Amino acid sequence: MDDVSLLKLGLTEDQKKDFNKKKVEFNKRIGSFLKVSRADAKNAECFICRKKCSSFCNSHSVPQFCLQNISVAGKFYHAGNLVDMPMLDKDKGIGEAGTFKIICSDCDNSVFSDYENPEAYYQGPTDKMLAQIAMKNNLKSISKRQFEIQLYRNMAKQFGNDKMMSHMEAVGSSDLNEYIYELQYAKKACQSKWDNNYYLSYYESIPYVVPIAFQNNIALVSDLEGGTINDIYNHLRDYVIKSVHICVFPLKNHSVIMMFCKNGEHRYSKFFKQFKNLSFEEKLKVINYIIFSYSENYYFYKGIDQEILSHANLKDVAKTTSVSVKNSPFADSLKVAKEAYDLNKRDTIPNFLSETFKVV
Repeated sequence: MDDVSLLKLGLTEDQKKDFNKKKVEFNKRIGSFLKVSRADAKNAECFICRKKCSSFCNSHSVPQFCLQNISVAGKFYHAGNLVDMPMLDKDKGIGEAGTFKIICSDCDNSVFSDYENPEAYYQGPTDKMLAQIAMKNNLKSISKRQFEIQLYRNMAKQFGNDKMMSHMEAVGSSDLNEYIYELQYAKKACQSKWDNNYYLSYYESIPYVVPIAFQNNIALVSDLEGGTINDIYNHLRDYVIKSVHICVFPLKNHSVIMMFCKNGEHRYSKFFKQFKNLSFEEKLKVINYIIFSYSENYYFYKGIDQEILSHANLKDVAKTTSVSVKNSPFADSLKVAKEAYDLNKRDTIPNFLSETFKVV
């Protein structure tokens, strides 16, 4: 057995058989458990304006106008179509995609108006638009971590293994504090009169509609030459994980793809230089690979051929997680993670950002 391995999302064939035997009972128990954890994680006030709030807005992590451009009868595919999780629906509607509930309706309708305007993408984004995107990404991450922390607490109560759950809760709490810090930076940037809060490392407007909608903050493990960007297993209190923001917005007749980070974020300098030297097609391949290997928050056109969604390497890459299982305290988790997330494997999966897969 190797000293260290990374867990993969999804169920094995035997696990799927067991699930199907007790599908109704399993869904009922899991649904009830998740419902309780969501209720326990609910905030008392809006995360932006800090006003008391009993009913939160159903906020989207990806603009609805992007989702509409890749929907078929209001539906589209998501990560559940690539990861073997039979308890997940195989398609989603616009009202279900990447939503979270930690801000009030007033803030949701007013704070993000610049970047959630499709007309704004006929020219490059403003610094304020980037700040709004960063705010939305960090709010989604905050919501996710708050829920997960409560989930770990409830799992410890119900199933035991307090040591493991306490460790997961501690890691989640550390992430949560970093997301809150980044949210505060983005809020200040939105109100700033200066346009130097974020560094736009890549912006491309392409003359066709890509079949993917995506928006997320991602902590890259390594660059294109194997150099470390984030040691995601370093849990020392003074070590901070740094993220880059990536967006893929399918519009009516064209698409916008961009990548940016907080200004002065030197940890990404080498990666940005390496990326800049790539050809147009190779850049798209890198972005495409990052999306499927690092995130589950992508949504894609329901008209895509089912045979393509069964692509073995694509499904394997989509199952990648950074959760490390070590057989030895001396095992090098970071080395294994670098191999798993190696961006030089970008040719092993279909590039959905290429014109080949455009929405017609």
